Amino acid sequence: MLQTEKQLTVNSDLHYSELTIHFQPIFNAKTGKIYGYEALTRHKSKSINVKELFLRAKKNGSIFLLDMICRRNAIREASRQNLEGFLFINICPESLCYPQHEIGITDRFVEEFNFPKERIVFEITEQSAIDNYEIFINSISYYKQRGYKIAIDDFGAGYGGPKLLSILNPHIVKLDRHFIHTLEGNHFSKSFIEFTTSACHSLDIMVVAEGIETITQLSKAISLGIDLLQGFYLGKPEEKIKKSNLAYAYE
Repeated sequence: MLQTEKQLTVNSDLHYSELTIHFQPIFNAKTGKIYGYEALTRHKSKSINVKELFLRAKKNGSIFLLDMICRRNAIREASRQNLEGFLFINICPESLCYPQHEIGITDRFVEEFNFPKERIVFEITEQSAIDNYEIFINSISYYKQRGYKIAIDDFGAGYGGPKLLSILNPHIVKLDRHFIHTLEGNHFSKSFIEFTTSACHSLDIMVVAEGIETITQLSKAISLGIDLLQGFYLGKPEEKIKKSNLAYAYE
């Protein structure tokens, strides 16, 4: 049973013990107030690339273990820093389909650190292909029934697209940053955002604009009716949670 930090790190990559969490703020577009934070895994050594760690874990079969370590780290740090709002945690589809996936591990994490599961949003990336939809959907349904929120990350850039949206019926959709970065002068990006936002709102699904890096991208995202905002222009990932709201007017 993976209940303790010691058990999570047994037989794992030595680099895993040096993993840390940075938090990037996500803002409510209408009020400018903090809606939540995305937990992003980093390594204490700048020479170690976290993406490469995950790629290696997928190849050697340790992706579930690495995913659990990152998940526990995020919940622990969110609790320790009294995170307000929602905690967004990235999870790999591969770990959801892991044959030996032990039920209730995340529940034990939230109990261990006394963090409300109702304020946890699991981000499912579109960047990975899903080999077993039945196991995947059952896993997502389980988390929903337990009170967790579900988000689709990188929407429009990966394997799932509208099919994944219709299957998961998530609480939140995060548009891939490509569409935000190409908003200016790209009619398709604008139309895609408008269509996706309209479809999601009709289903009571909130939409996030990721990767906002300029005032122009911020203004256009707000004008298109996007609900939540995230990007370096608004706040970079940092170890210590910052609780300031957006300093712009809505008049």
